[in-house]
Amino acid sequence: MSVTGGLFAGVASIGAQATAFGIISDNIANSQTVGFKETDARFQTLVTRSPTATAFTPGGVQTKPLTDPSRQGLLQATNSTTDIAVDGNGFFVVNEAADPGNDDEYLLTRAGSFNTDENGRLVNTAGYYLQGWRTDATGTIVNNDTRDLLTSLETVDLSQFGQIANATDDVTINANLPAGAATADTVITNITIYDSQGFDYLLETTWTKGAAPNTWTYDYTLIRNPGTINATSMSLGGAARTMTFNPDGSLRSVNGGTAGTTNEAATETLTISSGEFSRSVATATITLNWGTFGQPTGMSQFNGDFETSLLNQDGSGPSALIGVSISEDGLVAANFANGQSRNIYRLPLGTVPSSTELSSVNGNAYRVTSTSGDIVLSIPTNGGTGRVQSGALENSTTDIANEFTDLIITQRAYSASTRIITTGDELLDEIIRIKR
Repeated sequence: MSVTGGLFAGVASIGAQATAFGIISDNIANSQTVGFKETDARFQTLVTRSPTATAFTPGGVQTKPLTDPSRQGLLQATNSTTDIAVDGNGFFVVNEAADPGNDDEYLLTRAGSFNTDENGRLVNTAGYYLQGWRTDATGTIVNNDTRDLLTSLETVDLSQFGQIANATDDVTINANLPAGAATADTVITNITIYDSQGFDYLLETTWTKGAAPNTWTYDYTLIRNPGTINATSMSLGGAARTMTFNPDGSLRSVNGGTAGTTNEAATETLTISSGEFSRSVATATITLNWGTFGQPTGMSQFNGDFETSLLNQDGSGPSALIGVSISEDGLVAANFANGQSRNIYRLPLGTVPSSTELSSVNGNAYRVTSTSGDIVLSIPTNGGTGRVQSGALENSTTDIANEFTDLIITQRAYSASTRIITTGDELLDEIIRIKR
């Protein structure tokens, strides 16, 4: 009977509006939640029987909540470089396990409020660990051949990079050797260099005026433990080398070689073995830069005093990690106290064919479903996934004004639905009175 059907339609309406009320309440409650995506309450008819020309059977209404996890929220700047946001339609890949295994599920999130835990791993406020590809110092992904697989990812762990030491690979010495020096006169240049473990040494170069015009010989001495009572010296490279100068005082040749081509760089290679370092360290191959052939730059021979204008090298002793920086293409670089940095990870952005079909889980994260499609990993700024913004968080997409407007509408609709039931009750009461 239509009256009974109308009652059921009213009950369905009350249930649908109650669900809408719950959705609105959840949106308002999460108006300050980082990366939260509001849910829309959408309604659709529930038809129990198709109407005919002379009859209509009430059905009702049901609620179909819709969330778009890839919807862009406003980005707000913060003071932390590990606060990150997505400007685009991608997601950060996270895992609830610090060391994901085969049974640990990879999830997607836009909540980028990451901080280091007690073990130096990046984890957000919901307890999800940020996943990334490990890279070498140049930023190249180590397991690039399998980077499309979720198992190629690992938790971003800064504790593995608490210290850094760089071996010296490049040395620059610029000095003026006095043209008026007598044969066999000597001068010395000293520069600190480092081995692969960060131990420091003094590379001493002794310059001796040769008998031939415009000629100097030079040899290297490695001083271990400089400045201590345990300092020892080791002569490097065997016989002394020869450096010659042009009549105009510019550099002509190095290491006893032929005259260099004008305007070309004057370099020399010095190899120091682990035995010469007296430590179990890597062999050092150092390029020494002497300036430019035929130009009064770098090494020169002019009248006047011996003068060193530049002593420079690219090595460093052990230095502590002071922070990280993250580029818009997801490259994570560790920054150290000595001013150097090293690339350590690259963050992927994950996408799915249908983000509205993702399933929500606690902590403002999402898991894939059979209808959402699988996660596709991409380098940020590539493939339309968006870019990573460091030092920023994505605000909730909840619009308080819209939510309160919807709340009023829902309240009125709920009240109207209750009137359906009271009116139906009155109709049934009239039927019952017929018997009286």
